[in-house]
Amino acid sequence: MKKNLISVLGLSVLAAGALSGCGGDGGVKIGILQPVEHVALGLARDGFIKGLKENGFENAKIDYRNAGGNDADLNLLAKDLVDTSSLTLGIGTGASLALKGAEDNAGYNKPLLFTAVTDPVQAGLVKSKDNTSGYVCGTTDANPVEEQIALVKEFNKDATKVGIMYTQTEVNSKVQADQADAAIKAAGMASSIKTCSNSSDIKATAEALVSEGVNAIYLPTDNNIAANMNAVKDAATNKGVLIVCGEENMVLGGGHVTLSIDYFSLGFATGKMAAQILKNEKKPTDFPVVPVASSECTYAYSASALASSGLTMSEELLNKHEWKNLDK
Repeated sequence: MKKNLISVLGLSVLAAGALSGCGGDGGVKIGILQPVEHVALGLARDGFIKGLKENGFENAKIDYRNAGGNDADLNLLAKDLVDTSSLTLGIGTGASLALKGAEDNAGYNKPLLFTAVTDPVQAGLVKSKDNTSGYVCGTTDANPVEEQIALVKEFNKDATKVGIMYTQTEVNSKVQADQADAAIKAAGMASSIKTCSNSSDIKATAEALVSEGVNAIYLPTDNNIAANMNAVKDAATNKGVLIVCGEENMVLGGGHVTLSIDYFSLGFATGKMAAQILKNEKKPTDFPVVPVASSECTYAYSASALASSGLTMSEELLNKHEWKNLDK
């Protein structure tokens, strides 16, 4: 734990230095809590910081903490951040809940923003998507799950069974898994849902699904799995199993296809919200939680990953959507 705290404190100093310059916002300190290091969450963080900088907070001091995948550390880091920051950002459901718990325990009502949270209402961060709760607001990365599941049949019209896997402690993943399960059944396919507890059993969980003869595996935007995509790739490669991911950076990590939101843009929108709150132009309760429209998402695939798994995308499917080849 000491080594981890030294590491994140070092990152905090670097982040603060990166924002140094001239301006009148040097007294503002913003805490950012992230559960684990992986590309999508990092993009959300970068977008948030840019949103702040472009909206009047070039000199804000950023105290960035990363729990390194250790859920127990989230609460310790959250307590320190809410004690010392003017405003905090939670990236992902677990980090956001840890910050809210720390604020509630301390009796604070400092602005708390969240991003990359699939269902902030079910998680207990806000009362409703239209009426946020007091000092908490933010942006959701709710996926176009139905369209993502539709890719299975579009890729293989003879597909009959889809596996779903997620980390049992991630609330946002459970929400997406339930949505995917309903979409799979609505499409006339069978589903098999399996959970993992941490990074060590991801590969075994994926192998169990493959052994059941699934035609595809659906992976929600699960922080634990996203940070360990190679484990899923190792289990599914050369087995002819399509890997449909919740977002494009998971495809880059070893998946095949997705319809993905842009995490940098999501973070940027959250940073703009934070700037408006810090300027007293708006209150957290002024911001509804609005999901990204599927029309604003991007179809993406990895030609090399498909080839390594012995899979080929048909010309019909290539022409059906405007695709982004992540290998280029």
